[in-house]
Amino acid sequence: MPKAKQDEITRELRANLLDEIDARKNSGDTSVDDQTVSDVLRQHGHPQKVAQQFAPQYPLVASEDMPLYKSVMGYAMIILFLFALIMGGNHLIEEQSVNAFAYLFIVLGNFMENIGFVLIIVTLSFYYAGKTGELNKWRYDKWSPETLPKTNAQRIERSDSISEVTSSVFGLLILWTPLWMSQEVSDKLILAFAPEMLHWRMILTVITGYSLLSALYRLFKKYWTKTSMGIYIVEYFIYIAGFLYLSGLPPLVVVNNPQASELTPIVNIAFNYGWFFGAFVLALITASLIRKWWKL
Repeated sequence: MPKAKQDEITRELRANLLDEIDARKNSGDTSVDDQTVSDVLRQHGHPQKVAQQFAPQYPLVASEDMPLYKSVMGYAMIILFLFALIMGGNHLIEEQSVNAFAYLFIVLGNFMENIGFVLIIVTLSFYYAGKTGELNKWRYDKWSPETLPKTNAQRIERSDSISEVTSSVFGLLILWTPLWMSQEVSDKLILAFAPEMLHWRMILTVITGYSLLSALYRLFKKYWTKTSMGIYIVEYFIYIAGFLYLSGLPPLVVVNNPQASELTPIVNIAFNYGWFFGAFVLALITASLIRKWWKL
């Protein structure tokens, strides 16, 4: 109990207990001994429980704040997992490896290393914000019956948004390896932009950056609207057109490492057919999105 209130609470408790003992005396129980006092104390309950009745402790997270707490923790875990995915991808790019087990080990290790720190920070933030009353303004979102989702509303799959954010970040990392990778490691990379196609680095950066911002926006939205899904479909049409356009241009990347020059024919074939394959996959996704858009 707070030290400033201990004496006052003790006097109140002592008075209540003595009143109960006196009541027993008046009821004819004249043999008031240590056992009688123990029985009276036991009826009051555990000392900590009694103390909390007089000085209740504020919980780390109040029950009315749990929905918001879960939501914040969910987004924190998503951001932490994305960070772990990026760090794992960064390692594979530097090592020029496709070892799935190494990638999984790095991602999970990085995630588990930081999850405790995030959990403590979020929980302590909720404790102090709730204790000071700051959480009252954040507890519930503003809403009106007109903004409630319709019966045919379709949820935005959070897993899709996460994968899109991750792929966009990977794309930016690959596009701009010279900015974050040492020259020694960069010189050892097998693939690099073709000299005559370097201007496409900026074009692809703009497209990938927009894709990242769009995915982040959807990550914090719950439901599709006719407009948001329509814009999403237009994005896919732009990607398809870009893939088909690139298929008719000179190779976007070339073998950078002279020791791997024998891979040049394989890389050329992979990219020539890869653009068509990618456009075909994107077309299938677009068709399914159009069907969903029609149902909205």
